[in-house]
Amino acid sequence: MEPLLAQPAVRLYAICALLLVLKMMLTGAWTSVLRIRRRVYATPEDYTFQGMTTRAGADEEIERVRRAHRNDLENVLPFLAVGFLFAAGDPSPLAARVGLVGFTAARILHTIFYVRSMQPWRTVAFAIGFLLLLWMLLAALVGLL
Repeated sequence: MEPLLAQPAVRLYAICALLLVLKMMLTGAWTSVLRIRRRVYATPEDYTFQGMTTRAGADEEIERVRRAHRNDLENVLPFLAVGFLFAAGDPSPLAARVGLVGFTAARILHTIFYVRSMQPWRTVAFAIGFLLLLWMLLAALVGLL
């Protein structure tokens, strides 16, 4: 049996998965950077630690980045399972590129469009990623039946 990462589709999946996890980590870090720069913290103890009184209200830019990050949690995490099963099912090279790279590109663009308030592009990127993930899920399911 050939090692898993020697299979082209699984190797491509691994690259896409790592890039998406890195993007999620950077988005989370960007939230922290904005909080520190704007001195808008998540919890009362953060204000106390900084010697500040708790501030009411949210910062829209921080909340926008947080929502983009939460959207990733709702979409990238399922991809990590679905994409692996799809890739392990030995799809054609074209199908692997369309599904895996297409989803990855859509999610990267979605984050950029979300943070920059770019509609309708954010919705278009989301829809493309969602449809590709659904297609990979169905392909993996059919391959297992």
